[in-house]
Amino acid sequence: MNAVPELSGVDLARQALLAAREAAKKNGAQTKKPKQRTGAAPRRDGREPLGLGAAIGMMMLERDLVALAASGSVLAQFDDILAVAAPELTGHVQAVKFDADTGRLDVAPDAPAYGTKVRWIGPKLIATANEQTPGANVRALHVLPPGAINTTPPPTADRPAPARPQPRPGR
Repeated sequence: MNAVPELSGVDLARQALLAAREAAKKNGAQTKKPKQRTGAAPRRDGREPLGLGAAIGMMMLERDLVALAASGSVLAQFDDILAVAAPELTGHVQAVKFDADTGRLDVAPDAPAYGTKVRWIGPKLIATANEQTPGANVRALHVLPPGAINTTPPPTADRPAPARPQPRPGR
């Protein structure tokens, strides 16, 4: 004898779906599934759905914050930029300031030799900075003299400023 296997919940649901589709075909209902939209087409009223990155980008454009973000990213990524352009200078040159309006990047080397090397590779460093940080638009490189950055922290209440020598009385 042929035993019919007992159907489980999933099989019963599948059979019920097939029966419903057959009944719909007999009644003349549409059997094709509606085509799903894959892309986000902009609506005419400007209420298109946006991803988080796109929404933040639009907000930054509206509030003129793009230049500020670009300058911050150039300074933050300067070690990576330097590692690509001239790995031998990593740790010996610091980015001090980036003016997004003029496109000028100020850097400070540890020693005069490193400053000379930065001047030699200036065009390559500028090109690498523009590749690594889109929207930065670095146009000029200004090499500060060695030691131009004050590396000693300002005096605090815990650590007063060093005492200046007293003038000596004339003899």
